[in-house]
Amino acid sequence: MDRAALAVDPPAADFLHAETSTTTDSSLPIGYADQACKECRRRKARCNRGLPTCDYCTKYRRHCLYEKHSRTPLTRKHLTEVETRLEKAEALLRQITAQIPPHLRTWQHDAPAVPPPDASLGQSPDLSGSIHAGQASAGDGIPIAPKEQTPPQSAVTDHDPEHDKMLEGPPVDDFEWSEHDAEYSRELFPEEAAAIGGESPLLDGMGSLSIDDSEGGYLGVASGAALLRLLEPNARRHRAGSRSKPFQNLSIYPLTPQPDPNRHVSEAMIDAYFRMYHLSYPIIHEPTFRAQYSQVIPRPNGVCWSVLAYVVAAIGVWTSASTSQDTLDLALFSQARGMLSFNFLEVGNVTLVQTLTLASNYVQKRDKPNSGYNYSGLASRMAMGLGLHKEFQGWNISPLNMEIRRRVWWTLGIFDIGASITFSRPNVWPFQGVEVAFPLNVSDEDLTPASHSYPPESNHMTPYTAVATQARFNTATYQCYDRVISKPPPTAEEMLHMEATHIAPWLASIPSFFKVTAIVPLRYAHAQAVCDWRLRNLRIIMYRPFVIRKSLINGAELDPSSKEAHKRCLADAKSTIVSIAGYWATKEHNRLSAWYGLYFIFQAALIPCICLRSEPSAPESPAWRSQIITALETIQAMAGLNASCARCHSTILDLCGRYLDGYETEPNQTLQFQENLSPSAMLDSTTFEEPWSMDKPAGDVSNGQMNGVLNMMWPNISPLDAADVGMGENTGWLEFLQASSYDDGWAGPPSLPQ
Repeated sequence: MDRAALAVDPPAADFLHAETSTTTDSSLPIGYADQACKECRRRKARCNRGLPTCDYCTKYRRHCLYEKHSRTPLTRKHLTEVETRLEKAEALLRQITAQIPPHLRTWQHDAPAVPPPDASLGQSPDLSGSIHAGQASAGDGIPIAPKEQTPPQSAVTDHDPEHDKMLEGPPVDDFEWSEHDAEYSRELFPEEAAAIGGESPLLDGMGSLSIDDSEGGYLGVASGAALLRLLEPNARRHRAGSRSKPFQNLSIYPLTPQPDPNRHVSEAMIDAYFRMYHLSYPIIHEPTFRAQYSQVIPRPNGVCWSVLAYVVAAIGVWTSASTSQDTLDLALFSQARGMLSFNFLEVGNVTLVQTLTLASNYVQKRDKPNSGYNYSGLASRMAMGLGLHKEFQGWNISPLNMEIRRRVWWTLGIFDIGASITFSRPNVWPFQGVEVAFPLNVSDEDLTPASHSYPPESNHMTPYTAVATQARFNTATYQCYDRVISKPPPTAEEMLHMEATHIAPWLASIPSFFKVTAIVPLRYAHAQAVCDWRLRNLRIIMYRPFVIRKSLINGAELDPSSKEAHKRCLADAKSTIVSIAGYWATKEHNRLSAWYGLYFIFQAALIPCICLRSEPSAPESPAWRSQIITALETIQAMAGLNASCARCHSTILDLCGRYLDGYETEPNQTLQFQENLSPSAMLDSTTFEEPWSMDKPAGDVSNGQMNGVLNMMWPNISPLDAADVGMGENTGWLEFLQASSYDDGWAGPPSLPQ
């Protein structure tokens, strides 16, 4: 060793001092290597092997480098193993992150200002603070609250007193959500998952049962969850211990993408898709897809088509499964999802729009509503980027290709608008600037790739009758929904006028062979029924506020328009229940019908529940009881094909089980029903309210029931104020419930197009 090297070596005393000062410093190593660093070995100095930098190199600003034992092989096999390990680690990390409350996610907060270089010179970064804080919180049971931040001066002084009058209750939690497959991560890492613990979120693709703000994202005033929050405001606590685990029996998904769909997708899966699902949502041209699958013609757009094939197979398996416990469709969709990447955001083609559209509807039905909402957003943006909303004069395009573009656009619109209504979110589907015709009612035999002109429309059912009818329905009625979720709330007179000017003309335009009274071929029965149920559900949403108002306000005398709105809401609820019960008793049973049937019958059943809870001795109460019992029996009959039936069944019993003569179910009986149905989907059926005497006057019922339930959650405010809070944010329910007419500050309903 030369003299120069010896001259710069620090004395032993200095080194010991450095070691002592380092151990007392807050910047502790995050780990230790199994050998000394190269710099300490070169200078024969004592190395504490700290990671990422040892004390010696930190103090004297040396480049600290630890030598690896061996180089990793640069082979495809090794890279695949590393990718698999990384995917497992990311899945577990997402699982852990989802269970940490948002206010404790310190890595998402604003980072402190970086100190100047000279202040941090020679110090290791302090990476242990957040780790120790988390350990202290878990070990001592004392949560560490985030530091308070003083709001800016404008936030304190610029206060608008009008906001206090609205009494718009803030959310209990933020609207963050995670719909990762928790059970998938549990099966990959059972020991780590057991150590994490925690509850699975209550998954609900119907926007009806996810009443906690942190479970299902934002669910507005027109959603079923909003009505449930009003009826049972203490349900947040009631549901906490009964969240379902729908993927309990799920086998491990394949992690490595397999680009050839013929390995996993069979003809039976494709047949199942086109036999049922396609007849309602014909976004794919069946002859073309089958020819591509058989490789009679080339498969377009490379991997995009393979992803589409897996999504089609997943939907086909899901619709044809014999029980709600079958999970093969989840594995198929996981294969499709694993083949997608951010690279797909840099391309645009019709095949990818079809894939994203079908994925959005599928994951919603698999109780991932917000994931489906995001897929739909991607699909709609890509569709507009491809010009699917336009038809151009003189465009050299075949009639079949133009018709496929129309079907893709309007099927996507049906899903997007339907999801907005289900979750009561603003309608983002464009209606202005759209210049594309509705799909033609033609059969595949009449319009082929060889066609040079459009054939005349058929006067009987085709696979495209339903999509054309629903597309016209959405175009005619979107203003009704927009008005329901807007402020100030609409009057009954305005809603009746909108039905007469928007809904009635569309209803009259439905082809005679597709009307609800027409007898259609059995395979089209589902498409016909869903179209009718969707219409009645929209009218229930339009008139439901007037039913709520009458139930909440004792002895409220309704004006003639409000009475008519109240009457129509009850009539549509009854018709929906009777229609779905009749459909399930006479038509084919499958998971697609069970999903739509449960969604619409649960929404409808809440209407007689409201009335029966408010006036159990009213002359109409026997009819309400009959409707509720019919709904319960139908929901129970669907239980084998829809795991959410147990929760819906128990929720209805919780709300009004004590008023149902001869149907009141003991808690043990309800539990047995749920265990037979789906152990992982059980909902605690124990009610919180005291038994009710059926002889009690109707006036006392309103005070003792509705007001009592509301006061359980908000004891310091009036029931009307509680209703405004319970129905959600920015809804203005207090204004609506208290007012028989609007103040003079509002000029009345806007002029409507004739």
